[in-house]
Amino acid sequence: MALAIEKIFKDPDAIPALPVNFYKIMEAINDPDADVHEIADIISSDIGLTAKILRLVNSSYFGLSTKVATIPHSLNIIGLSPLSTLVLASALINQFDGIPEYFVTTESFWSHNVACGIAARQISKLKGLGNEELLYIAGMVHDIGSLLIYQEYPEKAKKALNQCNEWGINLVNAEKSALGFDHTQVGGALMEKWNLPQIIKETTEYHHQPLNAPQYKEEAAIVHLADYIVQSNQLGSSGEIQSFALDKRVLQFLDLPEKILPWISEKTIQNFEEVYNILAE
Repeated sequence: MALAIEKIFKDPDAIPALPVNFYKIMEAINDPDADVHEIADIISSDIGLTAKILRLVNSSYFGLSTKVATIPHSLNIIGLSPLSTLVLASALINQFDGIPEYFVTTESFWSHNVACGIAARQISKLKGLGNEELLYIAGMVHDIGSLLIYQEYPEKAKKALNQCNEWGINLVNAEKSALGFDHTQVGGALMEKWNLPQIIKETTEYHHQPLNAPQYKEEAAIVHLADYIVQSNQLGSSGEIQSFALDKRVLQFLDLPEKILPWISEKTIQNFEEVYNILAE
């Protein structure tokens, strides 16, 4: 399985690179000698990115009472970590061109994944975990392995999707049958290639089996629940039509009552359109 996945990553054209600015910002954030103005200068060098971040910071997603007019101001208001996740989110949505629309449209795919990020962030806030921006990215990238499979193995991917959508077979099982691996494993490998935090790798790799995650079970369970909520509300798609059944053990593990799901759905829907439109422009 590992060798089969590695075939994907041997094609340099198959793996889009994250923007240089993202790594520069992360390096500056982790540098104890870096100051806010240095980080602001890196972001401000990209006019389009600056405009997008300022729109996001002033959107209902953050719900700030103060209007933010500059990147330094936004850093002072929301902090470094949320800003780095916004940079990554705005870059990701413009990656992976050329996916055949037989599988999924770009708009539908990113609608699903952006909505999943918003739902995961909302659940994290509800739980008071303090890592809601990381959970937003975790939700946004959870199905990214599907795009690589569609791109590199279109015929086998078509077979797997047909088994899922027409016969009701679980997508992960259908992919393993057709390919020998599935989108969660490919996604986890991509997170490692991109050198993203281990929490993002695990939530991507275990979002269909969150209680098997070795270190970040709670975060993987949140992404699993967010995925279910978004599919139930038909906010985009990653290719599969069939909604997976919610593992009730996840609700028990997260200590959340099932009656809270409509509230999370409502909060997700409220923020979804505005955030997606900003990221996709």
